[in-house]
Order: sequence, then C-alpha cells, then structure tokens
Amino acid sequence: MNYRSYGDLSRDISDHLSQLQAGNFDLIVGIPRSGMVPAYMISAMLNLACTDLDTFIANGTPGKGITRKLRSESASLWEACRVLLVDDSFNSGASLKASLARIPADCRCEITTCVIYANPAPVVGVDIYLKELEHPRMFQWNMFHHPALADSCLDIDGVLCLDPTPAQNDDGPLYREFLSSAPPLHLPTYRVHSLVTNRLEKYRPETQAWLARHGIEYDHLIMLDLPSKEERLRQKRHASHKADYYLQSGCRLFIESEEGQSTNITRLTGKPVYCVDSQQMMTPEWAALMQRQKGKWLKLTFKRVARKGVALLPAPLARQARSVYQRLA
Repeated sequence: MNYRSYGDLSRDISDHLSQLQAGNFDLIVGIPRSGMVPAYMISAMLNLACTDLDTFIANGTPGKGITRKLRSESASLWEACRVLLVDDSFNSGASLKASLARIPADCRCEITTCVIYANPAPVVGVDIYLKELEHPRMFQWNMFHHPALADSCLDIDGVLCLDPTPAQNDDGPLYREFLSSAPPLHLPTYRVHSLVTNRLEKYRPETQAWLARHGIEYDHLIMLDLPSKEERLRQKRHASHKADYYLQSGCRLFIESEEGQSTNITRLTGKPVYCVDSQQMMTPEWAALMQRQKGKWLKLTFKRVARKGVALLPAPLARQARSVYQRLA
C-alpha cells in the first residue's frame, strides 16, 4: 500500500517548487475535493491566489486574507493569464478532461494541468506531474472516502467515534449510554468490508443502532465474544483478536486507532495497518525496524543501570561484577 500523508504531500510539492515557479502562474485552481488540498499548498508556497474550479468557471472574485500581499492580484479570476489547474492524482485522466471541458470557451486564460501523483510513465494527458506512485495507493486526506474501504477492516472506538472515558467504560449503564451517544469522528462514505472491534458481543444491538444512525455501511461486524470486560482484560486479546480476523479476511488494510495495537497487528499479520492516533502507515518493514530499535534501547538501558550498580559495590565485588558485565555486554 503506497500511502501519502499531508506531510508527504507538502514535502513532495516543496521538492518540485522550482518546476512550479518556472511556470510563472498567476492563479491556482483546485479540482474539488481532493485537488483542493495540494492546490492550497501550492498557492501558499508560491504566494498566489487560489480558488476552486466552480468559482473559476463562474469567473468569480479571487479571495485573499488581510495579512499577506499576493504576488499577483486581479478583480476577476479570468484576468489571470496563466492558470495552474491542480488535482492530487492521475489515473485515466477522465477527471482532468471533464474539468477542462467545463471551462467556458470565452475564458482566454492559458491553463496548465498539474497532478502531484501519477501512475508510472508513460503519463499522457497531463502537463505536469510531480511524482510517480504505483497502485494500490491511499492518501490521508481521502482515506475514509475511498473505494479501497471495500477491501479494508476498521476499528470502531477511536476511529469511527471517540473512545469512552475511564468512567464511561464501566461495562454497565454508563457504557451502554456511551454506545448510544458516542460522538462521531471519521464517518466513511464508502461501504466497509469489516468493522473489527474489541467491544463485547453483548453490545451488538447498541453498536448496530449507532452505525445505522450515522449511515455507516459495512458487510461484517466482528465483536469479541467474551462475557465481561474483566475477562477481556485477563485474556489480553486486544490485538490478536483483530489480527486473526484481518489475516483470514483477505483484506489489504486495517485502520486502527491505538499505536500499540497497530504495531502488534502489523507484527502478527505481516500486513499494513494505518494508525489514526499517530497518523502513520505501519508496514511489516516498519514493525521490524521498531523491534530492532527497542532491542538496542533495552541493551543500552541495561548497560547504564549495570554501570551505576557496579559503582555502588565494594571494591572486591565491583571487580567481579565488572568481569561479568563485560562478558554479557
């Protein structure tokens, strides 16, 4: 899974800023919705006005803040000589073609099309692309509004809604009240393959009612079939429960809220997990690197503690301890 975050997007644009500066553009136009994210980043870096496609088609008035003087200012959008039309990615080029076709013939602006990410060369149908990026790919700004959700597993608490507070998480009346009124977070607009949660099976009715009320569509709702919260804590199956289902589901992505569980699911499955809390795509390679770094940290910690301990011993014991320490280190 080729994932790009907001930070990745900003860096990828910045790395090609000289190429964009060379176009000597007067106006940046974004194709809603995903194209608006890179369009505003480009406009901020180039200090140019930015607008959406519909406002540009209507020849509206460019907006601006009061704290910054723009490089190029005009009373109407069509006064711009050179316009950069921006989308985030490029597949067949159908979206760009449709956008260009909507621009009225009496608009005399010179329009250059630009995407940040394109399929590997040859790329035909766009004037500028900044980086090649193979499928499957997913972007942070449209992760919950992408057809790939049909091939994904999602956690519920911390992803679709807020986590319960310690007081609410009482496995009783307060928890049932939380399940019915949990504040929503990320509400997916595509049907999800599976919702995989550590909520107990006995809370299925409340969970299904909340999902229906918020219009979340899914094929499977996988819950933990245990009698109580105490038993769930005793078995410590939080990550393994999700990992087991993720493996047998055949899905390509798991979206989890908690960083520790995300790391463990990746380690147990060898498959990618997106962590909402850290806003990071965790891959098997990443998990292996973290494990190695953890081992190095433990070894360094042992050495520091051992040195301090040896210094407190009487001289004869200290010599023996140093000999043992050197063999272990």
